[in-house]
Parts: sequence; C-alpha cells; structure tokens
Amino acid sequence: MVIDKIRGWLDQDKSVRMVAEDIQLTSELILLVRMMFADGTLRPQELENFKNICRIAFDIPEEDVPKVIEYLQDFGYETSVSDAVAMFEGMEWERKKTLLVHLLSIAKSDNLVHDNEAELLRRISDLLGVTAEDIAELRKG
Repeated sequence: MVIDKIRGWLDQDKSVRMVAEDIQLTSELILLVRMMFADGTLRPQELENFKNICRIAFDIPEEDVPKVIEYLQDFGYETSVSDAVAMFEGMEWERKKTLLVHLLSIAKSDNLVHDNEAELLRRISDLLGVTAEDIAELRKG
C-alpha cells in the first residue's frame, strides 16, 4: 500500500523525513536532480556538487543523499518543472537567486553548460520571472 511505503520511508531516515515535510525543499531538490540529468548523463562532478549543495545549503549529510534521491525518484517523478518552480512564486529575489545559483552550479560542474542544461535554466528562469540579464550576472559568479 502506498501509505505504508511512505511511512516506511519517513521512519527510515531523518533526511528523507526532512525533505518530505518541506515542499519547497523537495521542489528545489527535484529541480537540481533534473539539472543533473538534463544533458542525458550523470557525471561524477555533478553528483559531487549536488552532495555538497545538500550538505552545505540543506544540512543533508552526504551518506543520506542516495536515500533522498531515491525518495525524490519514487515520490517526485510526476512533479513537473512548472509544478516545482511554482513553489518559489512570491519568494524574494534572494531565494530565487539561490535556487538559480545552485542550478547553474550543477550545470557548470563539468566545466561545460550543455544545451539541454541551458534550456532548463532558461525555462526555470522564465517561470520565476528572472530576466536574461539576471542570468548573465549569475553566470559571472
């Protein structure tokens, strides 16, 4: 039963429980995972960067990241990019900027922003109401 599966996940791990209880965090992580796979290949640098973001920005220990990714795949696979970005509507610019910096960081992990990564970043930026000039400023950082 689905409820039993969810309960099992939540009972299993503090980090998974934290993600499951915070829709904004879930949304951001879904977007970051989508960025890791945007170019069709998960590169080791992207995964390492994702783990660092999880540890530094969200206090998710590296050893919990695989369980968090598994949770996101199991329960977030039907969440569209638009749905995930909708969680950031009405947020202050700094919060949106942090999301975009994290996304750009993942995209740049392998020292090349691939076309699909750039397109995903553009799409998310458009949904957030962020301009091309804003993105250009972030890319300089």
